[in-house]
Amino acid sequence: MIIFFIRSSLSSEGGDNSPVYGKVIKIHSTENKGSERFSNADVKIISGKLKGKVITVQNFVGGKIKDESSSTQSFVKVGDEVLVNIDRYDEKGNVEDAYIYEIVRYKYLYKLALFFIISLAIIGGKKGLKSIITLIITGFVVIKVLIPLIIQGFNPTLVSSLVCIFVIVVNLLIISGKNEKTLAAIIGTSGGVLIAGIIAVFSNFIIRVNGLTDEEMQSIIYTAQNANFDFSGLLFAGIIMGALGAVMDVSMSIASSIKEIGSAKPDMTVKELIKSGMNVGKDIMGTMANTLILAYAGGAMYIMIMVSAYSYSTSISTAVDQDIIAAEILKALAGSIGLVFAVPITAVVSAILVKSHSNK
Repeated sequence: MIIFFIRSSLSSEGGDNSPVYGKVIKIHSTENKGSERFSNADVKIISGKLKGKVITVQNFVGGKIKDESSSTQSFVKVGDEVLVNIDRYDEKGNVEDAYIYEIVRYKYLYKLALFFIISLAIIGGKKGLKSIITLIITGFVVIKVLIPLIIQGFNPTLVSSLVCIFVIVVNLLIISGKNEKTLAAIIGTSGGVLIAGIIAVFSNFIIRVNGLTDEEMQSIIYTAQNANFDFSGLLFAGIIMGALGAVMDVSMSIASSIKEIGSAKPDMTVKELIKSGMNVGKDIMGTMANTLILAYAGGAMYIMIMVSAYSYSTSISTAVDQDIIAAEILKALAGSIGLVFAVPITAVVSAILVKSHSNK
């Protein structure tokens, strides 16, 4: 299904197998067919060469529901905008075979994103506006630089490392300006993220996972047109990109704390500043480690369900041996280790820089 959608998206608009937009105007009564319960829907096409025509399709999204207790009527309702895939036309050009591929969701998501940006600007003030700028830069770099370079066959490990360092430097400079606090946070974040990456590479050399199903791997190979795609490198990229936000937060918090302590008590030694920074870091470390673990867990909820279901028939160890499960655990652990090491790196560098600035 994933490969088909990619192929459909790459095809010319309006051609066969090309998705078009439609609006559900009527839902027919539910019918029973063997073990399936289904209904038909009348959809008015609102884009492409068939705009204005009404076609009747089965009311399901992305496939049939074969559970007798399920009703596909719950998928689309009258008034919903849907993505319709037209498979075949008859000799007169009328639609002969079509189905609802997806519900149109982008309009609501765009509105939600706009609400988030407005909220950030109003509540965050000047800092909020800076955060919006950094979010735009990060999104642009990931979508327009990182992903295209990986698809073109560049080494995901090298590309993601360079992109992460660029994002760290640019974001922290925009948020905090050019000072010793920012420099310490940049060094601490870069160190923590790179350590997470090194742990991931070393561990993956031993356990050899890629974290993808066969279907996902085929989809990537099809999209990139590269049968020798570096899936281990892609896993590395996912780990350091996933850890970047949390590590950056921890490093900046520690650097800011040491800067304030150094300004309030200029007579403190480097050792005392490091100790203060480590105390702050220890408090942050616990919550941020949980944040990182929960972020990975939330993104892999289906993996957790698989582990729980699998453990009924076999041991937990056997479940963890599965490639996709082991990869998710590696992501969480490598990212958390990088976060832990970011604390002493930032504390030491920040203390040295703050004391040096104070002496001058």
